[in-house]
Amino acid sequence: MRLWCFLRYLIARLTFFALRLPVSRLEREVSELWRLAPEQRKKRLDETLKSIRPRGENGQCVSSVAQVVDQRPLTKSTFRDSASNAPKTASGYSRHTAGTTGDPTHILLSKDELAQMLAVRSYCYRHHGIRLGQREARIWGRAANTFGSKVRDFLLNRKVFYPAECNAKDTVSELVSWKPQYVYGYTSLILEAAQIIEENGFKPDGVKAVICTAESILPAQKRFISSAFGAPVLEEYGSTEFDIIAFECKKGHLHFVNPWLWVESEYDSALITDVSRNSQSLVRYKLGDTFKALESSCELLGDARVIEELQGRTAQQFAYLTPEHKFHAVVFGRALDAYMNEFHECFKFTVSQTEMGEFQLYVSSNPLRGADHLKNWVNLELRAQLNEQQDLITTVNAGEDLMRSGKHTYFFQDLDVHVNG
Repeated sequence: MRLWCFLRYLIARLTFFALRLPVSRLEREVSELWRLAPEQRKKRLDETLKSIRPRGENGQCVSSVAQVVDQRPLTKSTFRDSASNAPKTASGYSRHTAGTTGDPTHILLSKDELAQMLAVRSYCYRHHGIRLGQREARIWGRAANTFGSKVRDFLLNRKVFYPAECNAKDTVSELVSWKPQYVYGYTSLILEAAQIIEENGFKPDGVKAVICTAESILPAQKRFISSAFGAPVLEEYGSTEFDIIAFECKKGHLHFVNPWLWVESEYDSALITDVSRNSQSLVRYKLGDTFKALESSCELLGDARVIEELQGRTAQQFAYLTPEHKFHAVVFGRALDAYMNEFHECFKFTVSQTEMGEFQLYVSSNPLRGADHLKNWVNLELRAQLNEQQDLITTVNAGEDLMRSGKHTYFFQDLDVHVNG
């Protein structure tokens, strides 16, 4: 078994070599750049920008970090328009995402640019004792049933599992029997797998880490998943456009880890500049997420700057008590996390707003103490957090079939704010 695992790992690494993706060399460069003092790294970024000279949204060539902040933020719609009008290239790699609006965004990458992304991923994994190319259980959407996808998954030493249908128990049983060295995927689906593991007494063996991506995760959920898989749970923050932007260190800090990204955090959105992207210009790219970044004293991984609180999509971040009185929807996550900690439960949840000052709570399973207990407890918590006198949660709806499909988020703004004032 160990020999077979090693051979599969070797095949994956040889695949990078065969495709002429210099992952190992670039991983060393990632480590070298993060060992530099901030001013030295900035100087190296200036040198790269001077060579690449990407164009900002203003249409000006950018040749230093100092010139980056003079550019207007690049919106996704503007980027899509410029990408669609660009001449088609015959070589390279492409990635795409439907995005939160349903409009596809196409990303073009050269071999070196793809290798840089893989090198950052390898750098993050190595910090936790994982090697890119080791056996990966990917808890994702349904696996594509094509010859090309099967070959790709074989070469990359991974297997895709989708524990969200009538055969979910069998799917998770197969995952556990496959003995992956790490698990990677959507938080909501990993949580679903963890619940099935707990309910059926499955015993995962040899899992070094569980990596949650694409969706937010609460501390109580992390502890539950860690207990189920017998492994640490790591948070990854990234996007299709840049792959990994921030990754969790052994002390639990979410560090910026791509040394070729210049990251700004404005009041309404994260702005990302890829100083080394030659195939497409991404200068002050408006990602659509908001987060609080701060300087830490932790130097375990990447930058000393870390994300203190990832607040999520700007389109879904505000809840309204009145047209003039709004608050950040992150308070719902804090309240439900407090409930799960207090009563040792774990479930998925979503809050929806359809009227001013009224919210509906959806949970994936019936709370052990009942829906009314959950509603009353969470309302008291919200009133304390917001210093309000009124109850905010009007109904609690329990059942997986009532949860929204697609990428999971904690809050949906279903209120037409403009119509309501």
